[in-house]
Amino acid sequence: MIINNKYQIDLLRKRRELSNSKVLTFSKIKKIKKLGTLYALLIISLGISICGWTSYQTFRRIKYKEKLAIEASEYQLLITKYNSILKNLRSIYKVNNQIAQGIVGTKSGSALLLELRDKLPKTIQLITIKSKGKDLTLQGRADQPYALSSINSLELQLSDSFLIKGKSVFLTKAWESKNNEKSHLNFTINSKFSIPSSKELLANYERLGSFGLYKRVSLLKKEGLIK
Repeated sequence: MIINNKYQIDLLRKRRELSNSKVLTFSKIKKIKKLGTLYALLIISLGISICGWTSYQTFRRIKYKEKLAIEASEYQLLITKYNSILKNLRSIYKVNNQIAQGIVGTKSGSALLLELRDKLPKTIQLITIKSKGKDLTLQGRADQPYALSSINSLELQLSDSFLIKGKSVFLTKAWESKNNEKSHLNFTINSKFSIPSSKELLANYERLGSFGLYKRVSLLKKEGLIK
């Protein structure tokens, strides 16, 4: 109860005395209102600040996500272009390598025949020479009674050839036959071509006297198409 007149009866005086409460005057109420208004303004300002900060952070995150989405799209596009270019380069390299290997002449008739002539034992006669991809198949016959030793010698000689991959030479078939009362051991030998270095090619082509192939390899090495 507010007391405006000192002569007005204060009905709640005894209760205030018991509870140790003070009389609320007009000035005190005004002060409390001002304090309440100040607290209210502080709370509202704090709420607005928090909402503003939250909105700002949300806006930043949205923009950041949009930026990431754009960058991710650009990155994916670059990856696609890179893979496409890499695929084309590999295709070009493969074609160039095939052309270079063809020019190198490791499977050419002249180099192969010269190498076989150098490695072939005198007791063996070659009948057919088949080359397909990396595979080389030789069919021939050897004079008895030392035919098997001659064939084994041919296998060893081929394994030691710069044109043939090591440990790829195998005798896959052998059978006996007679011709003009002479006994022969026919055979089939399978092997695989090697990929010799330019240094090996140059040394062996010079040894075999294949100067045309020697010039080709020298030019390819100079252009960086073979190692």
